[in-house]
Amino acid sequence: MKKKSVIFLCILFLVICFASITTNLIIKANLNIGYDDKFSNDVIFIKAKTEGEASISKDGKVITYNAKKISEKDEETTLKFWVKNKNSQNDANVTINCALDEVSSDLADFVSVTIEPSKFMLLSNGVQEGLVTIKLKEVVMASKSGMFTCELVASPLSREEPGIITDTCIDDLNGAEPVVSGDLIPIELDSDGVVTYSDKGESWYSYCDKKWANAVILVDNPSMTYNVGDIIQENDIESYFVWIPRYKYKLFHSEQGDGVVNKLDESIAQEIEVEFEGKNVDISTGSKNGEWLTHPAFTNFDVNGLWVGKFETGYKGATNVASAEVNSSDSSKIQVKPNVYSWRNNSVGNFFKSMYNYNRELDSHMMKNTEWGAVAYLSHSRYGINTEVRINNNSNYLTGYSAIYKGDTHSTTETRPYNTEIGYLASTTGNISGIYDMSGCSWEYVAGYQDGVVGGSGLASAEITSKYNKYIDIYPYASNVTTYSNRILGDATGEMGPFHYDGSYRNNWYGEYSFFIEPSSPWFNRGGGYYNGFDAGTFYFTRNGGWPDSGTSARLVLLA
Repeated sequence: MKKKSVIFLCILFLVICFASITTNLIIKANLNIGYDDKFSNDVIFIKAKTEGEASISKDGKVITYNAKKISEKDEETTLKFWVKNKNSQNDANVTINCALDEVSSDLADFVSVTIEPSKFMLLSNGVQEGLVTIKLKEVVMASKSGMFTCELVASPLSREEPGIITDTCIDDLNGAEPVVSGDLIPIELDSDGVVTYSDKGESWYSYCDKKWANAVILVDNPSMTYNVGDIIQENDIESYFVWIPRYKYKLFHSEQGDGVVNKLDESIAQEIEVEFEGKNVDISTGSKNGEWLTHPAFTNFDVNGLWVGKFETGYKGATNVASAEVNSSDSSKIQVKPNVYSWRNNSVGNFFKSMYNYNRELDSHMMKNTEWGAVAYLSHSRYGINTEVRINNNSNYLTGYSAIYKGDTHSTTETRPYNTEIGYLASTTGNISGIYDMSGCSWEYVAGYQDGVVGGSGLASAEITSKYNKYIDIYPYASNVTTYSNRILGDATGEMGPFHYDGSYRNNWYGEYSFFIEPSSPWFNRGGGYYNGFDAGTFYFTRNGGWPDSGTSARLVLLA
């Protein structure tokens, strides 16, 4: 007789619920801890992983996934899950017990459900990984169904002091995995800069290890062929890109007012809490400190991530500083590579249209101010360098360099390229996988301006409104140098306050320049120039008129 598969339902309470093995398996959390309501909301599921797809409800109490069908003896289906105790005052003793419902007792001879560990202590601000295994013990001759109930009970343990964050880093992007399409090729980038065509296996990226995913676009050469595993020659690469996964972040300074205060005694730079998420989950819409906000750089285009130019945009064919100063709209001159001359002295409008027309299949565009913020915040999280990025002090405006000394402004003889131990410090990750030139080299125009004031950009208000509005961040008309409250949450401007004045306006993170846009200078500049020293940095922002400037470049972004 033909073998049949076992079908059953199981509920796990945190509470946790499993539906049919052949269809959906649900882990439903009804936390029972015998303490207080606040603590019960602090113990949640933060991740689930199975053979198929898994998702977690917005409140962290329900996991739903498609389980693998099992029909052979000893065949198993598993679910790995992570439980987090967000409470900073209490550890928790946790036990999990599973049993067949009374109406399903006849399944006991055929299937088993185990959970490991079944007892553990969940530290304050800690994470515990668990594994549910459903195993077919005996082959059945007819379809069966039933239900398991597994109850997770967490009893709080009081702490005298707030707990230290001890989260286990979960190397899963929660649906925000890199999307490789069009002309993009995934690559492995060795520490010395050697580029290998990647098979997108497990070693391609690891954000827990601060190894961000990289990809390239090759020069247009029909006779050129590369396959997985091949080393790609540098001369065949036109542009490098780095994947910024979609994420939400915990708001930390959302209520900045206008004006300045006295300089603080110490830097208030802090780790920015980030959680990756795909676009298929409900967005977080927080507006106050401690609430979560899905970063607007991703919700604006409703994408799972951004491919950001790894370096400032270079001018193809430039052989010296002066030959990279060209005021034109010419997509064919774009290159994003290390050790090339940064394209400067171009108007905002020419940069914008050159980048917009670079690769329409991949929705290429000039980096927006909020997109700059998305990179800056990720760099200052557990997934990035989480400190100040070293300045590129190369006085020839060569991309991908780093000062030997922090805050240095020396000439090219005191600088090192991107693929050296010193060079890594100018990356958003502190290693070669990150994004360079976000401090120093050239200032960078970003697509963010004062509503209706186009300055010397060459763009018209009408075309911005009718054609390009989603590619440009628009700020209120009533803005001036210190109207920091006009920031867009996530753009790394007003949230870097409070601000002070010592002859220049500065933030209280790393003392970097912090000038908001105004009618005479309606476009944002980011990062600072090679000569700005301590004033430059990832959180540097100032204003310019949009006209060609010999010290200002721009950066390319793709959507996939």
